[in-house]
Amino acid sequence: MRREFSAGGVLFKDGEVLLIKNPSGVWTFPKGNIEKGEKPEDTAVREVLEETSVKGEVVDYVGEIRYWYQLKGEKIFKKVKYYLMRYLGGEPKPSWEVEDARFFPVEEAKKLLKYKGDREIFRKALEKLSP
Repeated sequence: MRREFSAGGVLFKDGEVLLIKNPSGVWTFPKGNIEKGEKPEDTAVREVLEETSVKGEVVDYVGEIRYWYQLKGEKIFKKVKYYLMRYLGGEPKPSWEVEDARFFPVEEAKKLLKYKGDREIFRKALEKLSP
């Protein structure tokens, strides 16, 4: 069994949230593996920029999800830390790693998120935005 540790961002701009369409065709949040010696917050900022061309900064920690998946017959346990992020600049442009990257209104994003963990992280992020 292999373990992976990732970090990602829930980035907001003018009441909209940034989502990516992964290679499986599912809308989700940008995320990626934490590199050796890298802080999870820095990974989140780097991955959002790499996958979407959008620059953001971490505002707060949102939470962590854990799940299992299989790759080429190998079972992998993955932990992902998510951070609430503020928009600093750039327009969404998908990298080679993702099919698409766009900002969506909150209500539309709620409908697009398929994974239970993503929906829970989004709920927590929205709670942090509420005064």
